[in-house]
Amino acid sequence: MYNFSGYSSMKVAIIGAGIAGLTAARELAKRGINVQVFEKSRGVGGRLANKRLEWGNIDIGAQYFTARDARFQQQVDQWQQEGIVARWQFNPYSLTASGLTTLPDSTPRYVGTPKMNSLAHALARDIDVEFKTRIVALERTRDGWVLSTADGLTVQERYDWVVLSLPAEQSKALLTGTAIENQIPEYVHEPCWALALATLGDVPAEIQGVFGDEVVSWLSRLSSRPQRPIQKKDSHQKGSDTYDDLWMLHFSSDWSTIHTKESEVNVTQAGFEWLSRALEKHIDKPLQVVQDFKHYWLYARLKNGKAMSSVIADCSTGIAVIGAWSAGGRVEGAYLSALNFVDYFFE
Repeated sequence: MYNFSGYSSMKVAIIGAGIAGLTAARELAKRGINVQVFEKSRGVGGRLANKRLEWGNIDIGAQYFTARDARFQQQVDQWQQEGIVARWQFNPYSLTASGLTTLPDSTPRYVGTPKMNSLAHALARDIDVEFKTRIVALERTRDGWVLSTADGLTVQERYDWVVLSLPAEQSKALLTGTAIENQIPEYVHEPCWALALATLGDVPAEIQGVFGDEVVSWLSRLSSRPQRPIQKKDSHQKGSDTYDDLWMLHFSSDWSTIHTKESEVNVTQAGFEWLSRALEKHIDKPLQVVQDFKHYWLYARLKNGKAMSSVIADCSTGIAVIGAWSAGGRVEGAYLSALNFVDYFFE
């Protein structure tokens, strides 16, 4: 594989501070590798993103995660002991033509506490992350990899390895001319509208999560999850509207593909009408929306469950890609893709 007799002096650049990138950074750093993480946004977490608004904190990406692999379960157990993760215990519903029906489902589901991106913050401890830095070009020279940023600057350091922890489509664009370019599929993801609705009205407490239909594929009652208290404001504070519940609607891939950011559809109205229909047999009075927030995820779900099963890397030039898309598409997949790469790195 690679000669690591002097690996303690090696420098690795990781592009993307989601679960995969941060896990790889942590595992490499534990073994003495000099790691630098570059992140285009202002915070860590990737699709575990949390939006802090005047009227509440909203997890706009993944709403929960599961653990099937023993390695990830071990990590989840540790996070639970540290208070970073909690079990979200509820019985999911399914939306059918006749309304909501309960599903026989014993799957353990977990959430980050107090926010989904708490997992990422835990992984980022003692990791050097350079925020608001978008890498737009890579060049391999005799001295190592040269990274160029969106503002026209060149990162001064030269790196022995570059690891891309990005959606496949973004990784492929950066890998033009590299040995692994053709190993990255062109179209891997489908989009998703995420819509948060703060509502007034009484809804039975047992309705916490709903598997939906061709319009909305998943509904979370954000306010029912562990450590998610409703933020109440007094009448003298800005944004003083109070509410009884906070919901997150993830629209289906097909609906989101048709109704893009450029379309004229009113996503808030469409989501509220769907929520009202889904709950109509369970509420006495119509709900009222007092706040809303929407976000368009361009790279959300894997198409047809598409996923790669092997590490994509070239040790002769020091380039690799990791990410949830390469290992199943879930939070667990992101974590495992990083572990698989680190195992490959030290073979």
